[in-house]
Amino acid sequence: MKKRGMIEVNFNWIFILIAGAVIFVFFINIVNKQRQFSEIKTSGSIVTNLESILTGAQVSTGTVNIIDLPKVDIGFECDRYFIGPVPKQTRGNVIFAPNLLKGKQMITWTLDWNLPYRVTNILYITDPELRYIIVYDSNTEALAKKLDDELPKEMNKELVDKTKLGNLGDKNNYQVRFIFLAGVTLDATAANGLTNLAKMRDEDVTAINLTEPGTSNILSNTGTIKFLQKQGNIWVEKGTTYYLKKETFFGAIFAADLETYNCVMKKAFKKLNLVTKVYTQRSTELRTYYGFTNTCFSPHDTARLVNMEQYSQTQSDDFPNDLAAINAIQTTYTSIKDQNQRAQLFSCALIY
Repeated sequence: MKKRGMIEVNFNWIFILIAGAVIFVFFINIVNKQRQFSEIKTSGSIVTNLESILTGAQVSTGTVNIIDLPKVDIGFECDRYFIGPVPKQTRGNVIFAPNLLKGKQMITWTLDWNLPYRVTNILYITDPELRYIIVYDSNTEALAKKLDDELPKEMNKELVDKTKLGNLGDKNNYQVRFIFLAGVTLDATAANGLTNLAKMRDEDVTAINLTEPGTSNILSNTGTIKFLQKQGNIWVEKGTTYYLKKETFFGAIFAADLETYNCVMKKAFKKLNLVTKVYTQRSTELRTYYGFTNTCFSPHDTARLVNMEQYSQTQSDDFPNDLAAINAIQTTYTSIKDQNQRAQLFSCALIY
């Protein structure tokens, strides 16, 4: 009997422990679900507020804003940004940004992109804790200084002579972007600038290389850019792309990587295509209105606008294909600008 009673007591204790564990797990699940719900709600609120901030930043071109942020990580991709599990689509907006912002502040900068008519406002986003290093040689020092002047002074940027790259130190930035306006040394030497950044993750140290910067302090309207990434103590090339006017070269500086840059550029060319169609239709109707005997008939010839439609459509589908295609857009843009000046000279309605 005594033995039986002891078994019953032990069984009761086992039952109590199991029941207690079940109840404990139940309440832990409730707490976790509440915490997740709270995080989603907080992230959603921040995303909504951030959308308003970015919309406002895009409207005022030529302006720089410093925005205080809560201590949250903000991720950016080509078509969306997200905080925690909450995403927000950027739709057709042209935004160049790093893949991650984790500081307490965000820098926004807006410029308009004209070809020659206004196509879109471009929004650039970064963080004071991201480090930008502009590398020059004797031929590109003037261009480097010009670039440094044009980029927002609020950015964490510095000018470095190529011969002094070996002196660079690690300043504990969570990402570093090099802008090489001089030839870049890919192999493992102090001249490649990576000597003291070896402890940083490879994906956090990237670079762009303007392959033909020239010797002037004026950036060419078109050009070739190579994207690079750290791999141990060497640079590896990730691919080649192109820019059209300095506004999109700036985009390469801010973009997270080659794929993101190319994706955003396709969106920009899509905007160019849509805007050009509007001006083509307008000039078509004005030609009908003036008649072929009127002096204003010729300035509204639509051949170049149609070319711009075709070129921009190709780029919105296939960018980057080759520099010649980008140069064709630049040439067409100049021709349309000249046409518009002729329309003004003859006191006609302007093309744009």
